[in-house]
Amino acid sequence: MADEPRTNASRRYHLRVWHSATSTEECGEFERRCEQLLDRDERIGADRFRRTTTRNQHVVGRAMARRLLGDRRVAPQEIRFGIGRHGKPQVERPAEAMVPFNIAHTDGLVLCGVADPPVDLVGVDVESIHRRTSNELAQRYFAAPEVQFLESQPIDRQQYFFLRIWTLKEAFIKAIGTGLYTPLSDFAFEQIDSDQPTIRFLSPGLDQGKKWSFVCSSPREGFVASAAIAADTAIWPVRVDWQPFESLVGGA
Repeated sequence: MADEPRTNASRRYHLRVWHSATSTEECGEFERRCEQLLDRDERIGADRFRRTTTRNQHVVGRAMARRLLGDRRVAPQEIRFGIGRHGKPQVERPAEAMVPFNIAHTDGLVLCGVADPPVDLVGVDVESIHRRTSNELAQRYFAAPEVQFLESQPIDRQQYFFLRIWTLKEAFIKAIGTGLYTPLSDFAFEQIDSDQPTIRFLSPGLDQGKKWSFVCSSPREGFVASAAIAADTAIWPVRVDWQPFESLVGGA
């Protein structure tokens, strides 16, 4: 469980979460610089998106992953991606770049989380604070303890905590690679008002035999983000670096 006490045998775990703004209306100079890091198939795939904002998110997310994974003495263009179970992207080669990573995006912002060994699984998610929420959606998708927590909050804070719970849940199911095949009510987050919430599994085996840790942040004004990491040993403490990505590719 994520709320196990710290021990002397625990290791320090490191997760880098880089974030980048994206244009919502046109492909700008920054997006064009990112596109240069993509391979031919990725550029062709990007052109299939009809909405410019979606295309920009795809281009920036893939460029970000290549640049950060390639930071390990591997040229970004040498990395080859594949698709794992349920469609989760993963590195197929070279071996030096085969570390856990995950990409998330919403209108206006993209995240990429890359973890150092011995982390096994990584998931990240981000939402705009302007996203529509409601208690009806919470009752439909959240576990009962989370609904109770949400309804106990002041009205003007319920939207924020809804998005915090939602990004935590998305980060977890993205980490385990199941997406919405896993019901969101099969696990519940606790200490939701903390920057490092804990998780309670309501369905046997959902933890996949690993220890979990979660971190919440607001990487940029107007956004809520969460990250999940898992390893075979207790994850205490976690060092998370939230950093802007634009400067790495000559953006604004």
